[in-house]
Amino acid sequence: MEVSAFRTSEVVSFGELSDCSYFWKPCVDRLAKILSGVREEEFYELAIPRERLDWLPKVRGKGVVASLGWGLAPTASILTEPDFLAASEPIFKAGYLMDLLNPHDDFGSSLTAAMRVTRTLKDRLVVISDVNTGLEGVTHVNPGGDFSISPDSEELFLLADNLPRELDSRLESLGEVTRDWNRLDEATVVVVRTSKGLGPEEFETARRLKLVITATHGLDHIDVSEARRRAVIVERAPVRARAVAELTLGLILDLARGISLGDRRMREGEWAKKRLKGFEVSGKRVGIISMGIVGSEIASLLRAIGMEVSFYDKYKDGGKPLDDLLRESDIVVLASPLTEETKGMIGRRELSLMKDSAYLVNVGRGELVDLEALIDSLESGKIAGAALDVFPKEPPFGEDAYERLSQLDNVILTPHIGGNTKESDRRIVREVLGILDKWFQD
Repeated sequence: MEVSAFRTSEVVSFGELSDCSYFWKPCVDRLAKILSGVREEEFYELAIPRERLDWLPKVRGKGVVASLGWGLAPTASILTEPDFLAASEPIFKAGYLMDLLNPHDDFGSSLTAAMRVTRTLKDRLVVISDVNTGLEGVTHVNPGGDFSISPDSEELFLLADNLPRELDSRLESLGEVTRDWNRLDEATVVVVRTSKGLGPEEFETARRLKLVITATHGLDHIDVSEARRRAVIVERAPVRARAVAELTLGLILDLARGISLGDRRMREGEWAKKRLKGFEVSGKRVGIISMGIVGSEIASLLRAIGMEVSFYDKYKDGGKPLDDLLRESDIVVLASPLTEETKGMIGRRELSLMKDSAYLVNVGRGELVDLEALIDSLESGKIAGAALDVFPKEPPFGEDAYERLSQLDNVILTPHIGGNTKESDRRIVREVLGILDKWFQD
C-alpha cells in the first residue's frame, strides 16, 4: 500500500508499509525520520481519512476492536472506529515536528493499554493487524478478514497457599479453584502473595494466564515487564496498610521502652529495671521513606500520638531530601517497595548520617537495607537500635547476618507479620472479588 503524506504539490511517500503493524515501534521510527521538520499544519493533513473500511461494520458487535496507531490518531480512529486507540504522540517545537513518541514498544504492552481501558481480557479481545501479534490467547485477524471470538470456556483460579480459605468457596461460581501449583500451565487467573514469585519461567509455563492478582502493596515478586509483554493484566489488592501501620507503631514503642528485651530478661530470671530506661515517643521526629499507601497510613497513626512526621519520596511533593531526613530523624521508618532504585538504599553512607541516638524500622522489604552495614552500625553504637519485620531471604534462619542480628539486644526481629491480621484477610477477600467482578462482569 503506497501512502502519501500530504495533499500538497510536494508528496512524501512512506513507501511500502505492508511489513508494519499499526503500532509497531520500527514503523514509528521510520515515520518520525521521514516527517521530521514537517510543519504542524501539514502533519495533520495526513490525518484526513482517504477512505473508510468496508469490512468494519461486519466485525462491530462481535467484540472489542483495539486499534493502536502510529501517531495518526484521527485517521486510525475514523477508519477503524475502535473502542480504544493507543496512538503515538507527535511532538512539535516552534511549529515543526520533532519526534513521534510511542509509549508502546511491543504488541503486549499496547494490548495491555487497550485492555485496561476497555476492561476486556485478552481472550475476548480482537486485534486487527497486518502483522501477527505472536501472542497466545489473543484473536488476531488481518484487515478485512472474518473472525469469531472463542473466550475461555472454563476459568481455572490458582491461589497461593497463604491466602484466606474463604476465597475458594467465593470463586467457585466463576470457575474451578485450585491451590495445586503443578497446574500452573492450566491457570487462567492467578492470585498470589510475596511467597509466590512469577518470573519469565512461570509466565512461559502459564500460557493460558490472562490475569494476575497480588494481595500485596509491592510488585517485586512479579516480573511486570514479562506480564505486559504477554498481555497479562497485573492487579494489586493493597489492603494491609492499616495492619502494617499498627505493627510499625508497636515496634517503635518496643524500641522506646525495651518491651521485648525486658520480656527476654524476665524469662532468664533477670530484673533489668535500671537498665531499661526508655523514652517517650510524643514529640519525637519520625522520617518515613516512601509516602505511598502504607507510608501515609503510618504517618497518620504516628501523628495521632503526637510524633512529628516528615517524609522522603522521590515521586511526591512536600517531602525532604533523603540526607536531611536521615540527619534530623529520631526514628527512620522504611515503607518503600523494592525496585532497582530502592534496593540497598540504606547503606553505610546513609547510616553514617543518622543520629547516634536514632532507630531504624524496616517494614518495607528486606533488600532495602545493607544488613552488614546495619550490623556494624548497631555494634559500634553509631545508631541506637533497629526493628526488622522483613529480610532479604525469608525465613532468614541460617543466614550469617540474621544470626549476628539475633545476638544483639538493641534489635527487634519479627517474621514479616506487618499485614498479617484477621481484618486484612477479610479485606483481601473483598478486594480480590471486586477486581474479578471488574474484569468478568457481563
